[in-house]
Amino acid sequence: MFEVTGESVLMLYGTQVTGEPTSALAVVSETPLGDAARTALEKSAASLEFGAAPLAFITVEGPAGTLGAEDVRTIVEGLDPVALVAADAFAAEVLSAAYRTPVTLDAENRLLGRTAVIFEDFEGLLTSDNGKQRAWALLKKLR
Repeated sequence: MFEVTGESVLMLYGTQVTGEPTSALAVVSETPLGDAARTALEKSAASLEFGAAPLAFITVEGPAGTLGAEDVRTIVEGLDPVALVAADAFAAEVLSAAYRTPVTLDAENRLLGRTAVIFEDFEGLLTSDNGKQRAWALLKKLR
């Protein structure tokens, strides 16, 4: 039953959302994440036991234009993931507007009862060993 809403969201926003209706973790980013970031998030989700469904990736800036805050909220609530990741400051700003609450960068947050890890620049953190450790420490808070 819950998959119906998720399937509808994927059909409606398909050019800017990838994943499954049962994705337990949603990742929001301004533009599509690179392979290294996607792989790191997928491995982290597996390590944190988020289940077999692939992650849902929501790209705010896409071929169909820019998603507004209400679009992002509709997507997130339609997919109903257990947790969220904002991969960059732009995504953080959109999620803050969507849920009408301030968020703290590079920290664990709560958005409508959901744990959300908000990064200022997830991909930037992956460029150094120290950054990777900081990213993993934050991602572990999704448990």
